[in-house]
Amino acid sequence: MDRPSSGMKNRDLEGFGLFKLQLADLLNYNASIRLATIWNYPSAFRDSLRSGNADVGLSMVEKMVERGDITSDDISTLTDALRKCELNGVATEVEKIFGENSSQADLIQPETNRQSEDEKEAMRQCAEHDNALSTLLQATEELGRKLEVPTPTGSGMNTLTKHRRERKEVEQELLHLKSSSLESIDTTEAFIHENQPYLSALQHSETRNRIRQLRKSLDRLMELSRKQLEDLTDQLLKLRTESPPQVEAMEPIDLDCVTIEATDSNGKHQSIIDQLKQASDKGSPIPMLILDRTFATIHENGNINLSSGLILPFISTVAVLVVRTEEGRVLSEAEFSGLLKYGSKSTRIQEYSFQHCDLPSLAGTSSREVLKELRERGAKVEWVDTTHCLNTSSGFWEMDNIDEIRKLGALGVAMYRRWRKESHALQIKMLQFASENKIPVKHLRLDLCYRSVTPDGTKLILQSGQTLSALSSVKMINIVTEDGRKIPEVELSQLLMYADQSQNLKELRFQCCELPPTVSASTISSEMKSKNFKVSWRTTGHRLNLHDRTWGIDDINNIRVSCDLGIPIYKQCSSHMHKLQMHLLTVASQNHIPIALINLVGSYSAVDVTTGSIILESGVVLPRVSSLRELAINAWGSELTAEDFDGLVSYSSQCAELYFYRCFLPWSVTTYRFPAHLHSANFQVLWKPEDKKVFTMDLVSGRWVNKETKVSLTEREYQDMLIRFRLKWK
Repeated sequence: MDRPSSGMKNRDLEGFGLFKLQLADLLNYNASIRLATIWNYPSAFRDSLRSGNADVGLSMVEKMVERGDITSDDISTLTDALRKCELNGVATEVEKIFGENSSQADLIQPETNRQSEDEKEAMRQCAEHDNALSTLLQATEELGRKLEVPTPTGSGMNTLTKHRRERKEVEQELLHLKSSSLESIDTTEAFIHENQPYLSALQHSETRNRIRQLRKSLDRLMELSRKQLEDLTDQLLKLRTESPPQVEAMEPIDLDCVTIEATDSNGKHQSIIDQLKQASDKGSPIPMLILDRTFATIHENGNINLSSGLILPFISTVAVLVVRTEEGRVLSEAEFSGLLKYGSKSTRIQEYSFQHCDLPSLAGTSSREVLKELRERGAKVEWVDTTHCLNTSSGFWEMDNIDEIRKLGALGVAMYRRWRKESHALQIKMLQFASENKIPVKHLRLDLCYRSVTPDGTKLILQSGQTLSALSSVKMINIVTEDGRKIPEVELSQLLMYADQSQNLKELRFQCCELPPTVSASTISSEMKSKNFKVSWRTTGHRLNLHDRTWGIDDINNIRVSCDLGIPIYKQCSSHMHKLQMHLLTVASQNHIPIALINLVGSYSAVDVTTGSIILESGVVLPRVSSLRELAINAWGSELTAEDFDGLVSYSSQCAELYFYRCFLPWSVTTYRFPAHLHSANFQVLWKPEDKKVFTMDLVSGRWVNKETKVSLTEREYQDMLIRFRLKWK
């Protein structure tokens, strides 16, 4: 600050006058705007602050003196407001300089005590953040040990396939861990920024060091995982071309916890079944059997049909049966009863656990026999997604103990569109119980089940017809809509009104939808601004600026998460949304952030031959993105030309994969000559013209090869597919 304003003469540069000048230096643009908003200063004054024509700090101090918000003997109104805005560090510094320039030390004493309390609270929260970062670092070390297992060389097809599948599973774990880590880093960095005055240099340094270690570890593991998968793919491709498949014996299973996974081969499933039967015949105990997305149906003899087509016979020594379905699957009463009957020949199964699925009640007369068998065995049936247990007397679901609710709250709750109205009611009951008992719920994911919001913003209406009132314990709500659904400004304003009533809600997140360019100022309360409430639009990597109500690019960590999830670009969305997505992709590319996928869902129009960029249906241009891993073209029944194919191969030449689906390619692309550098880069071109068949392009011969059967596509088969395609789409 060069000189005092007209309201602060040089003769006043001591005591309260000097305090005002030092205060003006402390109050930056952000703090001044938040204070002016929370005190409801005239809009003309706030506009003058935003214009930048005046010294923001001096203008703010003069206005506070004029309105009596600060006096020579009392600044409590100011410090209270700063703390309400979560500017604790600024409040402490204000108290310090006021004490240095005032003889009213006795008036500062209560604030000093509060400062001590704030410091203790900041140190406690810092320890919590450090513990969370340490836990994530331990998780990266565990994944690192999995990746450090040497990649086998000179092995047969089955061993290589098994190792590649295991590496893909580790990669998925790593992506999930990365998402959680980036969210934790974002929260910790915001905490450090807001509470820096309370933290010692050592605390600040140690926390920053943990963040750097976590970032470095994640980047190293992602790169290691990528290289290992590429190496295994190379070995498999080489083996397929040089030698016939080898048959290998499967490894023995660990009987303490047996998992039959959907990603395993039929041969692996058969090996597990054989070993389970042997253990059962010998009377060897099997503490837990997990069906991980492998339950298909109940066989007519009461056994279980697996997704691989094999039958899982009755295993008499299983103690706990866990059925984990595909997310959101709805089990019928016959399927549910059949799974409970599986085990009725033995008293061994004492517990059934169901995850990711919707279950019916068993209150009808047809279920009496099943319930009677469960009571006689003393078996427990738990539904993890709702934290409810089956009452084996009435057949109705009852809420489990509070510890199970705490566990689910720490993981987060998901509600799915296809689930029964009664199931949504159970989940809402559990969420309300959590709020009443102050049990934190990490997030609530509304997966295609959000329908609308009431005009007064007091309730969310689900597709099932159930309503969800404001919940005080939920920290984040993630609304996942149908692809490209438009949420108008009025509806977004009502959703913000709903969020404002949820006491501990910190973020409202949207995916797969289109949001309006702005919202009404009246719907954004001063409290939402003061607590830095987040409105995230994951599909574009942007967040709403609550002060000017425009969309700005999100922080770099959330951009990474958006890019990990993939960017869908929908035909029905506006050019405004497409431009935001182009901004996201440009920022990601400039920062060398890997983009897992760009999916053009009906939005592809052409390739600009002069620039090599893709022109969307909206007219927006998709520039080349250097960090893109996969480009997918969903052309919604269109027949692409050879020029389209040529341009898209050229555009995606730096990617690992180009994927065409719901479209038809001309036969002439089989004469396309791929550049030599793509042969050695493991570049893949895949094509799925029909629901069940996927073809890969042999880059050397130019022939389409059935991915499952490894048989080349003939021109006759191609013509038959073209007729079916045109009948379906035209």
